Amino acid sequence: MPAIQSENVRRSADYVRYLSLIAIEKARSGHPGLPLGCADLGVVLFRYFLNHYPERPDWPNRDRFVLSAGHGSMWLYSLLHLSGFSVSLEDLNQFRRMDSRTPGHPEFCLARGIETTTGPLGQGFANAVGMAIAAGWRARRYNRPGYELFNNRVFTLVGDGCVMEGISYEAASLAGHLGLDNLVAIYDSNRISIDGSTAITFTEDVAARFHAQGWAVEHAHGDDPEGFAAALSSLIDTGGKPKLLITQTTIGEGLNRKQGVSDIHGAPAGLEEIAWFVRHSSLRDPVAQTAGVDVDNDAAGLEAWLNVQIEAQTPLLPHPQVTAFMRGALSEQRQNWMQWDELWRRYQREYPAEAEEIGRSGRALLPAELDAELAAYGEERPDATRNVSGRVLNLCARHIPFVVGGSADLGGSTKGAIKDSSLLAKADFSGRNIAYGVREHAMGAINNGLALDGTIIPFSATFFTFMDYMKPAVRLAALMKLRHLFLFSHDSIFVGEDGPTHQPIEHLNSLRLIPELITFRPANDRETAWALRYFYAHASGPVALVTTRQKINAAGWGSASQAQWPDFLNGAYEFISATDPRKPDLVLVASGSELGAAAAAARELQATDGLSARVVSLPSLELFSRAPRAYREELLGGFCAPVFLVEAASYRGVGALLHPQIQLIDIEEFGKSAPGPEVGDFFGFTPDALLRTLRARL
Repeated sequence: MPAIQSENVRRSADYVRYLSLIAIEKARSGHPGLPLGCADLGVVLFRYFLNHYPERPDWPNRDRFVLSAGHGSMWLYSLLHLSGFSVSLEDLNQFRRMDSRTPGHPEFCLARGIETTTGPLGQGFANAVGMAIAAGWRARRYNRPGYELFNNRVFTLVGDGCVMEGISYEAASLAGHLGLDNLVAIYDSNRISIDGSTAITFTEDVAARFHAQGWAVEHAHGDDPEGFAAALSSLIDTGGKPKLLITQTTIGEGLNRKQGVSDIHGAPAGLEEIAWFVRHSSLRDPVAQTAGVDVDNDAAGLEAWLNVQIEAQTPLLPHPQVTAFMRGALSEQRQNWMQWDELWRRYQREYPAEAEEIGRSGRALLPAELDAELAAYGEERPDATRNVSGRVLNLCARHIPFVVGGSADLGGSTKGAIKDSSLLAKADFSGRNIAYGVREHAMGAINNGLALDGTIIPFSATFFTFMDYMKPAVRLAALMKLRHLFLFSHDSIFVGEDGPTHQPIEHLNSLRLIPELITFRPANDRETAWALRYFYAHASGPVALVTTRQKINAAGWGSASQAQWPDFLNGAYEFISATDPRKPDLVLVASGSELGAAAAAARELQATDGLSARVVSLPSLELFSRAPRAYREELLGGFCAPVFLVEAASYRGVGALLHPQIQLIDIEEFGKSAPGPEVGDFFGFTPDALLRTLRARL
């Protein structure tokens, strides 16, 4: 256990409280309750326990810290500033303002020491589980005798809300199963939520729950720095289990009437409460000297000075003594980093192949051999695109060692597994497959943590209809622009007998609404391979690959040539040429399994009806929306003829806003429980049914 300088800790904690109170008051919004209640434990954690180095914020072996309770962001920003990260007093002064470096909830930025974007409760906790898994995997793969290159830990601060959220149950269960002894969760148990005391809704024994899930659990008090440090040290020394330190805190610690009440969770404290805090804290003398007022006897003068600080946007009061104490750890951190850097240099000489591989980790570099194989990829016979996806994923995994991921108890159905590789297990992290069980919500967020670690390029696989269970993680992956591959199979009404509960009518366009997420719905072997080629070589964020359960109609199989790759990158390309390319009578645009139906119908219209029909494959609507306007209009025939968009997905209400020449052949109701071909015919997505619809509309 480190020797705790209690007086310095309390002085620093009061300064964290001051910074948080004033910045939130300036912003007229924020959450002061957590920063006040957790100030002491935060100072102890950042000053004595975290092994990081602010001058090298991307150091691969740094300890990660995740503020899962992201509403307490001013606590984190204040501690990062005091620890020497790129967060200035002026940044704190601009809390929650437009384009500020200190937004309302932490946003991923390694330069500022922020390891992940948090706010939706529980997501950060699951991210931390992923980071711990990634650290264990990296250590198992690259450490050698005498070269313990990777041994970092992951810390996270969670609140009552994080612990209540279902995702924490899922993620904690997997963490215990895997024995993640490099994971330390600190539970800020202040027993207050927005609606009041947690006693109105949350009375379970959290310690017993985590014990049952295989965690080591200790207790501490947040206002006892020595006791907190002793409990944390004891936990860290416990092997074979993730650790939970349940820390009793008081929300709004240091205030008068608002201490311990729900009002202080998410609203500024107010001038009167801040003045009371100053008079009764170690900030009393520094403020008195700076303000030139008798803080004990001149309440009006103190409040006037504080009001100028708040209303005039004057700089926050510096505290050189606290800053010097908090940054006293920098010399030790620098020494730790220099020792690691020397070890890394010797490792490069001793293990050049492994070092070269580490240097490539997490980067968007597609090996030339793999790129050539994906460019020319083709299969002889039509198949379900989920099967093709599985084969292409394994092809990529053979060339890219950082491909690691898992499936939510559906590996055999989604084909989201790496063959010839084992499952990660408590005693063995050498595998590349993670058995997530029925935990979609945690899977998405944990794999976001794998991506955030900076080594692994994860994939998450489940049925498309269960995307709703992991939607928050998909959204956050897009928000952070993480390299995370989402594999969604069983994509439409053709799931058949499983019925409307398993037929994801609305999900396709739900994905398309998420900014920074690219969605591919491939129609055949080549498009499936090219979607993964795009992800591993070009994507600057997450990609969703949506595949079929059923075999693809032969009419839509494998007609793309390698020369069409640039057009594929535009999101759509000509699949079947019109008889008169300059003036088609109609244009059919389709994705996925519907491309085969559209191709068959177009050929029949050409042969029997004498119509000049063009078929356009639309693997990615997002990429198509980015393509040059001239390309889009030329591909769609300049809107001189009807354009039919054919997808077994819902475009509910969109038709009212479309160009008069664009007609939707979609679905706006839930599916049916029957064999897939019958359901497809009922809704009009078999070749014959589509042909009837087209003739009727034309």
